[in-house]
Amino acid sequence: MALFAIPALIAMPRLPQFEKKYTGTAIFEQRTDAATQSRRGEPASFEDMMKPTLQHDLIGRTAMEAAVEELELTKGLPRGEDGQLTREGQMAKQKLTKDLTGQVNFYQEVNTQNVNLISVSFTHEKPRLAQDLPNTLVRGYITRTSDKIVKGLGDSRDFLQKEVEDADKRLAVAMKIRSDFEVANGGFLPDNPSALQEKMQELSSDIDSVRRQNTVATQKLAELQALAERQNQIIDEPVQVITGPNPEIERLRQELREREKELGELEDGLDNMKIVGHMKPAHPSMVAQQKRIDNVNKEIGRIINDLATLEEKQEFVELQKVYGRKEQNPGMAAELAAARAEVDMTENELARLQDRLDKVQGLIGNLASVRQKYMELVRATEDAQAEKNKWQQRLQDIEMALSAEVAKRRTHLNAVQLAQEQFIPSDPKLSTMLGLALVGGLVCGGGLVFLTNLLDRSVADPRDAEALFGLPVYGVIGEIVPPTTRAWRNARRFVIEPVVGLVLLAGIGLASLNVVLWLQYPTEHTQWASAPLAYLSENLGEGVADLWNTIQRQF
Repeated sequence: MALFAIPALIAMPRLPQFEKKYTGTAIFEQRTDAATQSRRGEPASFEDMMKPTLQHDLIGRTAMEAAVEELELTKGLPRGEDGQLTREGQMAKQKLTKDLTGQVNFYQEVNTQNVNLISVSFTHEKPRLAQDLPNTLVRGYITRTSDKIVKGLGDSRDFLQKEVEDADKRLAVAMKIRSDFEVANGGFLPDNPSALQEKMQELSSDIDSVRRQNTVATQKLAELQALAERQNQIIDEPVQVITGPNPEIERLRQELREREKELGELEDGLDNMKIVGHMKPAHPSMVAQQKRIDNVNKEIGRIINDLATLEEKQEFVELQKVYGRKEQNPGMAAELAAARAEVDMTENELARLQDRLDKVQGLIGNLASVRQKYMELVRATEDAQAEKNKWQQRLQDIEMALSAEVAKRRTHLNAVQLAQEQFIPSDPKLSTMLGLALVGGLVCGGGLVFLTNLLDRSVADPRDAEALFGLPVYGVIGEIVPPTTRAWRNARRFVIEPVVGLVLLAGIGLASLNVVLWLQYPTEHTQWASAPLAYLSENLGEGVADLWNTIQRQF
């Protein structure tokens, strides 16, 4: 066994079949996020485009050629005067690329719905190349894929921007149609029919009150006119001009009070919607109520401006010219003017309230159709707003993903572990070499034992003699061993054979040590190859000292 194992262990490091090869492994992470998920009607996400071609993009011919150029592996290949590779150089480059590609392997260590861990391994005789090539392939793939991601996200962003603009236009059209409908219906768009009934009763009560005021004012005006006719004697020239407060000011003040009252009622209704109805500002009823409040505020502002103008410039006006005797009652004309103003004011207010009452009655008659039309407009507006929000949210997701990718934050691809410098070869394996030497030694030893027994023609016992000579054996004389032969046998048994065994065992140990150092400790193997005795003495001394220290610690 030793005669085979020792030469085999010595010869293995020198055989081309056992040439040392180093393997470098780089791992990168491939993740998927919601922003780039493929949606119907949108450009396909980069994962959909990338996964089917992962092997080609990662270790394909184009990727390998780029890595070869980046690592400057084409140095020394034949080139022309222009610096470009010649035909022979191109062929050598193609062969080099093909050979390197055949030594690259990749596989998925983790494969989930959102995360993939992909390993790229490369085996080569040069440890530096075994480290650099997988790292170059991974970095190149990440860079190319990142550019593809940026382009895909840019296309998605452009598409979504157009969809947002179209949705915004549709929302503007829906809101304008709804606003026009609300204006056309005078703001009478309640959430339930009972509100219209209450509004009609309120208007009827106001009309009755104003009608009574008008009747009283008309009667007063008639009495004053009859009294004035009895007192007046008409002459050609007025004997007195009567001035007094401008009745228009009083009318405006009355109208201002009514508008302020109406504003208070509208604001109370708005508060009830917020508190009791729990309505949000965007609710259609809240929007309509606010619009009515704004209109009343505008009307109040106009009345205040007109009132301020009249009080400043026309606070007193000419009420009456008196013809006749000087003793005519000068206050009659003022009273007549005031009575006429009050009659006009009540008639105008009565007409206004009657017009509003007619509108409410018309709404009650057409409530079903008007409400259905209004609810359709409300739903159309809400649908347009929801669609715009949907596209806007997708656009924000895409813009965030694009910004992150442009900023090189690698939202989808990340080099988790790059290949490190290789010191210990991946092939051949120490266990393989020692196993071959052991198995080969056992086979060789077994073969030698078999051949020795097969070729042995000596007689070992009487049965062998009877079988060999065909004669019976009646007695056996023991071997007569001379002193010199006995001494030689004793020397061989107790000295030569143990020494030879120890030498062979030492040879197996040294040969195994040589293989171990050659595979796993290249620096120490260089020291061993240059000065074996010095290496053994140094390390043997350290080993004995360590053993002695261990024994002392134990005992």
